[in-house]
Amino acid sequence: MPGDMVPFVGRQRQVAEFRQRIQRHLEHNGPAVHVVNGLAGIGKTALVRCVVDAHAEHYPDGLIWEDLHGHTSGRSPRTAADVLEQLLLKIGVAPEIIEIDLERRAHRWRDEMRGRRVLIVFDNALDSQHVRPLLPRSRDCLVIITSRRRLTGLAEAASPVQLDAMTMGEAEELFLELSHLPADYDVSAVRRILETAGRLPLAIRLIGGQIAHGGEEMLAALAAEFDSLADGLRQAPADPAALESVADHILDRFAAEGETLRAAFELSYQRLPDPELRRVVRLLGWFPGPEITAGTLAPMAAVSEATAGTLINRVSEVGFLDRAKRLPEPAGVTRAPRPERYRIHDVTRLFSRAQADMEDPSSEHAAAIDRLVRHCLVIARRVGIQLPYEMAGSFPNPSRADPATPAVAAATEWLTGEREMLLGCIRAAGSGVETGELARLLGSQLSKSGYWSDARWLFVRALAITRGTADRTEECDILYELGTVHRRSCDYDTASKCFEEARAIADELEDELRTSAALWGYAEVTRHIGSYERARHAYLELLEIGQRLGNPKFEGFALRGLGHIERMRGAPDPARDHYLGALGIAGHIGDRYSLGWSLWGLGLTTRDTGDLETARTQLTDAHTIALELDDALLQADALCALGHLARDTGNLDAAQEFYSSSLDIARRNRDPHGEADALDALAAIVTEVGPEWRVCDFLAKALARYESMGMRVADRVRSDLIQAVAICAERNVQLPDQVREALHTLELDP
Repeated sequence: MPGDMVPFVGRQRQVAEFRQRIQRHLEHNGPAVHVVNGLAGIGKTALVRCVVDAHAEHYPDGLIWEDLHGHTSGRSPRTAADVLEQLLLKIGVAPEIIEIDLERRAHRWRDEMRGRRVLIVFDNALDSQHVRPLLPRSRDCLVIITSRRRLTGLAEAASPVQLDAMTMGEAEELFLELSHLPADYDVSAVRRILETAGRLPLAIRLIGGQIAHGGEEMLAALAAEFDSLADGLRQAPADPAALESVADHILDRFAAEGETLRAAFELSYQRLPDPELRRVVRLLGWFPGPEITAGTLAPMAAVSEATAGTLINRVSEVGFLDRAKRLPEPAGVTRAPRPERYRIHDVTRLFSRAQADMEDPSSEHAAAIDRLVRHCLVIARRVGIQLPYEMAGSFPNPSRADPATPAVAAATEWLTGEREMLLGCIRAAGSGVETGELARLLGSQLSKSGYWSDARWLFVRALAITRGTADRTEECDILYELGTVHRRSCDYDTASKCFEEARAIADELEDELRTSAALWGYAEVTRHIGSYERARHAYLELLEIGQRLGNPKFEGFALRGLGHIERMRGAPDPARDHYLGALGIAGHIGDRYSLGWSLWGLGLTTRDTGDLETARTQLTDAHTIALELDDALLQADALCALGHLARDTGNLDAAQEFYSSSLDIARRNRDPHGEADALDALAAIVTEVGPEWRVCDFLAKALARYESMGMRVADRVRSDLIQAVAICAERNVQLPDQVREALHTLELDP
């Protein structure tokens, strides 16, 4: 058996799985051959050694362990004939009667093993052909094979065990075992190193020994170095003749006394059967996502999707890719078959990138990324984009009644599903017009799904590229979209600046439709902040343009906004008139979005007049429309308003349920404004029912959100919080530590 192995850590799931497999084998109820496959250095041999230590006693006729050297640096793989000779000698066959012929040796081996109960390990097999003649084909013998390849060609019914990278917890435990760091080690530095190592046991062992000798100072320096180098990896291709390979530099850090991480992978790479497979492996180093499919490999490799499917399957078979797990389909949902997805391990990517930097011109990689951009752009164009004056305030646009075609629905799903790959592709691409168009199209799609930070980055990228082309109309539209993302993520101050800039360009272009869209966005964000006079002027200007252009949608939006302003000013009569005007227009043009929000505002106004039953009907109708449109913002606000009604009638339990539901929806949709409103409302309930410290908790959380958005209501909430803290102090109520910390952050004395 192999000696001098590193401490065995983790892998409890795989150990338990082998325990069950061996138990079934002993009961003659399971396969006799098992193949542990996985990446170089993943810990296959260590796992099998642990299994053998635990279960060898169940095989009384002995243990045989043969290293076949299929991927041993500096050695050729052992031939099956030589291994069979050693096997026969080990079980007592006289050397003079061992045949020369491979088939006869294999036949004698199988014959000799009949009736024996032996545990046999064939470690480090090259491929199926390498190990096939060695199988004893005895029901009572258990055979465990390790290989970097999948060995799908074995004639025997071999049961596979795919070994993946360690979990972060397992990797950290192994690293600490090897590096001898003190108990107060820098956790973030350790995890940064483990991320770079891909949580691969071999890489952890090689770097752990260095840290054991270099100490904590080396730990911090290495983590900082990896952070810096990671930025270089994300850059567009550079000329390898001018710069050293960043990936090469990272790989070189994983070495100890002549043993290197690179060498473990290089052997597998050099033994690939043809140049086309090696080219695919090199392309993996530039692929911009964590998972690859035949459809995304094809444009990079400039081959058909069918050819890419064959290549990707062969690369997977030799261990450079792992099949990704398929997510279960939702109940009752029937979809077309999805393409097979393959995961690229972080260290595989590093090695592939280093090989690409060494063997290929940078122009080839830039061309591969450009081809991928064009491929993605074809799909993104199927979804298209709405112009600012079309979408105004709604995602998706409710005025478009026609359902999406299957092709558009499939493209939309693809854009969201390939989000990480697309983001990486745009980072790696140059600043061409096609890159800018793809960034804008993807930003539009991701903003609908609530990926605010990704959408913001994409629109900023698209804006920078567009400004280089001097296309003022495109610049205006992107600024509007960027402002909309900031508005929906409640960064109101930045949103208002984007809308102001978009409006200035629209005025310059004398494009009143775009001016109207920018006015509406600006009015909405200034109203949310609490700058009611600025918002009112913008709504009035929007109303005038809408009436002059005969655009009922903008006219209705302006009336609804003016209703909000009058309601907040405490003027219910003009507010009601504005809302009723907006409702009439929404009903006439079939704008369910505007109808829902107008009903919400009208319901709140009706509540202020004391007609609670009518208000309940209006707010319930608004909530129904919100569910119909899947408008999370309106759902959260309608539920909060229904909570106010329940509190007005003394039904505090129902009010609390409404507020909690509103809070859940706001959190799920990353809506800090909705969260703050629900928390503020919950504080009012807890004021009446207790416990008192929870009032401080809710108000502190609400205040932090309101202040982060620059909203004027924060002044009132801060005053309420100060009063609540004073009451707790007066009544000797102890505040939990997390509440006290929140108060300190808000610069309040608990």
